[in-house]
Amino acid sequence: MQKQLFFLLSLLFFSTITAQEKNYQLDSLLQKLETTKQKDTLRINNLLALSNYHFLKDIEKSEPYIKEAINISKSLNDLLRTSSLKTELARVYVTRGLFKEALTHSLEAVAILDSINANPKQKIQAQNILSTVYRGYGNNEKSLETALKVVELSKQLPLDDKTVRYYYNLGQTYTQLKDFKNAEKSTLKALEIAKQIKNNHLEMIMTSVLGDYYKNVGEYDKAITILKSSIPYYESKKQDRNLASSYRILGESESLKGNYKAAIPYYEKALEIFDRTGNLHYAKITNQNLFIAYSIANNREKAKLAQQRYNVLKDSLDSKERKELLVDMQTKYETDKIKSEKDIAEKQLQISNLESSKNRNLFIGSSIIAALILLSSLIYYSRFKAKKQAEIITLELKETQKRLALEKQYKDSELKALKAQMNPHFIFNALNSIQDYIVLNQKNLASDYLGKFADLIRNYLHFSDTGFISIPEEVHNLKLYLELEKLRFEDALDYQVTVDDNANSEVIKIPTMLVQPYVENALKHGLLHKKDNRELSISISKPSENIIQCIVEDNGIGREKSKAINQKRQHQHKSFALKATTERLDLLNYGKEQKIGVEILDLKQGDEATGTKVILNIPIVNK
Repeated sequence: MQKQLFFLLSLLFFSTITAQEKNYQLDSLLQKLETTKQKDTLRINNLLALSNYHFLKDIEKSEPYIKEAINISKSLNDLLRTSSLKTELARVYVTRGLFKEALTHSLEAVAILDSINANPKQKIQAQNILSTVYRGYGNNEKSLETALKVVELSKQLPLDDKTVRYYYNLGQTYTQLKDFKNAEKSTLKALEIAKQIKNNHLEMIMTSVLGDYYKNVGEYDKAITILKSSIPYYESKKQDRNLASSYRILGESESLKGNYKAAIPYYEKALEIFDRTGNLHYAKITNQNLFIAYSIANNREKAKLAQQRYNVLKDSLDSKERKELLVDMQTKYETDKIKSEKDIAEKQLQISNLESSKNRNLFIGSSIIAALILLSSLIYYSRFKAKKQAEIITLELKETQKRLALEKQYKDSELKALKAQMNPHFIFNALNSIQDYIVLNQKNLASDYLGKFADLIRNYLHFSDTGFISIPEEVHNLKLYLELEKLRFEDALDYQVTVDDNANSEVIKIPTMLVQPYVENALKHGLLHKKDNRELSISISKPSENIIQCIVEDNGIGREKSKAINQKRQHQHKSFALKATTERLDLLNYGKEQKIGVEILDLKQGDEATGTKVILNIPIVNK
């Protein structure tokens, strides 16, 4: 399971710690808000009360109330309150699994506190949520560093419910780092403090978190016993989200023990609550768990229905994420455009001021030219200097515009390259193969290939942001990809990946997402059309001090025969991956003295094609 999912699973239990437990009725809260039209502190408090009410009921409804409160706080120039509200908004985004938005607001909250020299008591909340966000992103080292700082600061303050949260977050980070001894120690410390301050609600929450911890370290019976003890409490308090999470984790614990029939009722109860409260993320996960449980229990009709619901939710969430990505890209483009226009306007104003100064100097010089010959010389020099400065500014403007256009093209090429690697046909084929293992009750194979598939997708997403990748990391990703593609060929594929010792170094970096499209092309167009004796070889060497050479060779049907087969199809295949890679190579080579070279050779014996060889010569980048 991915780190983000594990983190969200635990966070869902703990989210009620900071939510107000006042037993407000929704109608009463809305009425209070209606009576406070003026944008002041009283309205901010009412908005925050409504946000806290929805936090436990329907968390998506919390967001607009906090955003309005932030806008009012900004208009009042209340920086301390603005930072606090941004921290609260980040907490909502974290609970919903929107880590990018959470990181933006938590960093802004910390920056505001730094700008006003806030004291440790004021900083600790923002630092704590920042540690949580880092953990959600998978940056566990940064999360641990921040969490330890928060715990150290908390020792200067009296014990309260927030202290429980600090130790809880520290325990979760240790868990992500697989330091289970310290993870259990921190979680038990949080439970001890909850008992010490006599907060029954926090004590129950931390008991549930401890149950979740035992599930993740394989102590399933212990986890089931603890989680069952929490259900009556959550039912009595009508805390649907915590109740749903308890049911879901109970189901997972039973499934991990192999008791799939016992797990199904827990999953169904959790799914009913997730559907009712509109929690699409956990509804998707629960439907996926139900599909596996029903399949193993031979209830194919319900398994099919669970899979259909999973696909609908997945498509819905993917569509939402793509829209958010497009909006984010458009916002960044507009921001850069406005900044560029502002810079241009400022430079034009400088030119105008220089011209105005020149004209004024000329007027004064013409009036007293007879007596001020020396001044005339100085004015002439001033004119020359102003002209040169104007020319320099004009050149800078052109270079700035050119750079912005080039950066936009490069970002577009990065997105296309990522899309090329995350080919939907490849993903669909891999998941179908894994599903076959599940249906055939080959749990070990299904788990193995599912883990490899998750690692590959996570690596693709991670290295798409870094820009460069080391040779060992690139080889690792290629092997993961080929192992999954081998399923598609029903094991009728032989491949080998060889790396020279002088090239196999973490220090040597090459552009990411560069080699895989050529491997995919060899499989799809060369080897897929062969029925047997499919062979693929990838070799990486270092022929010179500053060049890495990668050779991809297959014994497929050759480019000419593949092209003829594609032309016979009603819809001819367009090689998006190679097209995107070619465009990206043009951008990577732009302005470089040493360029990335690509050579594609058709292998033949006589007139018969025996395969294709691709030779990549890549300049080494030392990062």
